[in-house]
Amino acid sequence: MTRWLLALLLLSGCAGSSSPAGAGSSNDAGEELPDAGEEVPDAGGRDAGTADAGSSADAGVRDAGVSPGWGQGTQTGSFSNDVWTPGRDTDGRVNAASWALVPRGRWVSVSDTKLQALGAQVQAAIPGWRDYGSQGWNGVTEAWNAPAFDLAGRRLWRHGGGHGDSSNNGIYRFDLDSMRWSIEHMPSDTNLWSKAYRESGTFAGCPESRAAYNAEVAAGTWAQRDRWYYDEIFWDRTASNPMGNPTARHVYDGFIYVPESNELVVACRRLWRYSLATHQWTLKSHPRANGDDTALTEEVIAVLDKESKLVIGSCGSSGPFAADYDLRTNTWLAPRSTWGSWDWSGGAYTQHGDIVTIFTPQNSSGNYASPGRWQRYSVATHSVLSQGSTWNYEGGLSLASFPDTSRATDGHGMVYVPSEDVYWVYTKLNTGMAWLELDLKTSPATLRPKTFANAAPALQSGIARRRAIYFPVLDAIVWMSPGDKDILVFRL
Repeated sequence: MTRWLLALLLLSGCAGSSSPAGAGSSNDAGEELPDAGEEVPDAGGRDAGTADAGSSADAGVRDAGVSPGWGQGTQTGSFSNDVWTPGRDTDGRVNAASWALVPRGRWVSVSDTKLQALGAQVQAAIPGWRDYGSQGWNGVTEAWNAPAFDLAGRRLWRHGGGHGDSSNNGIYRFDLDSMRWSIEHMPSDTNLWSKAYRESGTFAGCPESRAAYNAEVAAGTWAQRDRWYYDEIFWDRTASNPMGNPTARHVYDGFIYVPESNELVVACRRLWRYSLATHQWTLKSHPRANGDDTALTEEVIAVLDKESKLVIGSCGSSGPFAADYDLRTNTWLAPRSTWGSWDWSGGAYTQHGDIVTIFTPQNSSGNYASPGRWQRYSVATHSVLSQGSTWNYEGGLSLASFPDTSRATDGHGMVYVPSEDVYWVYTKLNTGMAWLELDLKTSPATLRPKTFANAAPALQSGIARRRAIYFPVLDAIVWMSPGDKDILVFRL
């Protein structure tokens, strides 16, 4: 019987890292959260987490790894000035004839695909709902939050927010077959929240849940799994929703889809499991039996290994920390990660098959000056295939092109391009965020500027993460844009 595993790697940002300018966020460490005192309020109230989008929003939900593919209707939509307006069949699927309009080798904007358009549905389902963060829907996408994705099923999910950026803890799905957003899981009902939580300014932790956790610890009744902790919405636990819902948080690259069980997994603070069949969170587990608040904090990277366990490595605010999690037995094991150290802090990664590639950009000077590093890792054998830290620079690049550590960013990202056998990297240079090409076929590895035939996705420091996703069945890269901008596609 086929076995499966998640490999989750938590790589660190520096302790006390903050959001990009204007993000209005605070440090990721759990210990910063205020103590709500000894009184633990009643946990009743409306089950906000199970009020999903309904039949219209959930249209097109399918079993794991199954995509109906393009429609065969005659409506082609239109393409003009690098903007594609899809034509759809009567089932809402984009027609194959419409996809054929999209040219290869260019970044193309898909019209009417802004995540923030779901706001009206949320308001209709939960009158009076609001996002108490500073960025609104952009806080869901821009606050160090990468999407989860189902390559065979041709769909992606967003779940994020956190700190002062966004209090929105919903899950939102983008289906490539229809090129439309829908609500996978409604955000929590903010009408139920206490004034203390609404005004906390750091939505990753709920003071009432923290108080309930403290009370269980003091009473000796707290357990590693499914008990109170500060990273959940206090008012959402009900008989029909016993796990409640996690708080909004920076998920980094720790948001993963598991096709064998058709579920989503978040590993930040605790590890949370979400069933796409029941539309509910099903389990929450802490990696340390003593409930150390900072065990899982920053710089998460999550990788699926279908034949083994969940491997976790971290160097975040709790810095360097690693553990494995077995999804079959729901147990924490000793770590196998090879990059859970400060050398890999702030790295980017991508996965192609069983091969994970990690890239840590250069820091030209400062206390943590580094030549930059890369590593290719097999999740099938849990071993390093190759690695290096010396470079062949081309196109005017040099070590001096990269910032010193005082101006570095932890928002890098990368994607493997099979047709070219290279990696497209988006990172920060002294001139600002830039696209580079990483070529590991040469010895030493080569870094060169990457140019495109038309305007590439705009990048900002600290928020790029893993948002360029290659879909083999389409031979195309999907760029998950900010909440107020349309999705981009790049046909290879």
